[in-house]
This record gives sequence, C-alpha cells and structure tokens, in this order.
Amino acid sequence: MQGKAICPASCGEIIEGTIDNTNILVTCPIAIYTEVSVKLNNEKNKYTCDSNLECNKTIQAVRKTLKYFNAVDLGADIKVKSNIPCGIGLSSSTADITAACFATAQALGESISPDIVADIALSIEPSDGIMYPGITLFDHIEGKIRKRLGFLPKMDVYIIDTGEKVDTEQFNNMKELREKNRQKEPAIKEALSIVFSAFQKKDLRLLGQAMKISALAHQSILPKPHLPDIIDLGEKYSAIGINIAHSGSAIGMFFEKDYDINQNLWKELDAIMHNYSITYRITKTCTCGGGPKTIQIYSNKNLFQAKEKAEG
Repeated sequence: MQGKAICPASCGEIIEGTIDNTNILVTCPIAIYTEVSVKLNNEKNKYTCDSNLECNKTIQAVRKTLKYFNAVDLGADIKVKSNIPCGIGLSSSTADITAACFATAQALGESISPDIVADIALSIEPSDGIMYPGITLFDHIEGKIRKRLGFLPKMDVYIIDTGEKVDTEQFNNMKELREKNRQKEPAIKEALSIVFSAFQKKDLRLLGQAMKISALAHQSILPKPHLPDIIDLGEKYSAIGINIAHSGSAIGMFFEKDYDINQNLWKELDAIMHNYSITYRITKTCTCGGGPKTIQIYSNKNLFQAKEKAEG
C-alpha cells in the first residue's frame, strides 16, 4: 500500500491581511514542487521519514489522514523530496502537508478532498490554500473563507530570495499582529476588490495593482526596506506586478510569459540590493495551475511507471 503526490509552492501571496477581522489571503501557485511518498505498514504508530528537512509536520499530516479514514492501526514510511526553499514564504510546509495527505489517501485506495486537506493542514499550522486548484481566496488561520477565483495565464516569475528565514507560526502569533492588520484593512479591502475585477476582466495589470497595494500596506508589519525600490524597478521595466511573502522574506517579480526583459534591470536590481547591503539570489519559475496531483504507481517486475492524475 503506497502512494505518491506532488504539490506546488506559492510565491508568497497576491494579497494578505484581514477584512472585518477575518484573515484572508489569495494564493499564487508556482511551478516549484514538493513530492511525498507514503508506504503504509502494519506497525501501529510507527512512522519513519526520509528527508533532508524537518519532518514533524509531514508525519502529523500522514497520521491525521490515517485517522480520518479510520486506519489508525497502520504506520508509514515517508519520503519527502522538495525543491521549495524553506522559511522564506513559499508555502513549503503547506505543500509538504498537502502532498502527504494526498499520498496517504492514495496508499489507502481512497480519495480526499481539498476541503478535508485544508482542515488537516490548519490543525497543524497556519496554511496557504494551495491544496485547491487555481487561485484561491483563503482564511489561512481558521479556514472560514475558501473561494476559488479561477486560473492565471502563464507568467514568468523571478523570486528574489535573501535567505532570511521567518517562522510562520511565530509570525502569526505576534501579539500586535491583529491590531496592525486592522489598521491596514482599508488597503486590503481595496486590493481584494481589484483582485475580483482582475479575474472578471481577465486583466493581469489589475492583479499587479492589487499586489502592490497589499505589499506596501504590509510594510507596517514585516518591513522590507528594499521593496519600494524594487516596485519602482519593476514598473520601469514593464513587470506585471511585484508581490511579497507576507510572512516571509521572498519577493516575486511577474512578467508576461517569455517576455524579453531588458538586461539593465538585473544591473539595477543588483545596485539596489548592494545599497541595502543585502545578499540575494534569483530563482526563475512560472505560475502554474495549482493544486496537488497524485502519481499513480504501477508495479511490473520491480519497475515502476508513473503517470500524473489530477485530483478533483
């Protein structure tokens, strides 16, 4: 009994904050993935995890999924392979948890809905809504809001990674966070209205406006001193938008797919980062359809062939 699933990262969030004291974010799935394999065994409560990363949350996800399907007498051998950088706001933990839930369900011969996976993820930690296909408006603390907004066309995404780590749980437990979110609610309401218009009108530039409003409003909570300069730089070189990880250090620069970027942008970006004495690296990826996928495994003389099967 074994299963395997992948889940994409999210390049920060298109917007994040509170509206009427309810937490909301809009996901931004990108083509960087984590892969989790789960092989079930008959050793109750025995879990092993083969990974270079900390596995506690992944093990919790497997255990909670087994409990959901009343399979608590089983244990599991878990393998995690991830290309998602940790701790910078790309939803690495949520991706691990989501892939683990889908892989465990597959190993049991069951299917599991994004709603159930969201419940499991939120019982472990604050979570992005990347268990849903497409772009999702999601309450990342209590799960009160779960609204799928649609799909994005492909865009090139350049992630500016300074390597600075932020602990998601510690961030969301800050005593002053609720009040600071309340203070920026007018900006988030405006940004969310623009997000809705962007999907209705299929206008990516509107999405870029929403990104900018949310990113700048968030400077009062988790400031990135170099952000205004990067936003100006993006606008100068025709970026669709600049977004941030609201509980991380990553910044995303979005361009039309295969857009021929003026190479002076990178020279000017380097000057900006040097001016703030910040070391960084750039990761190029693209937006994707989002949502996890299981990988069907077929055994034939100890050879495995895999094909992707989209979930729900």
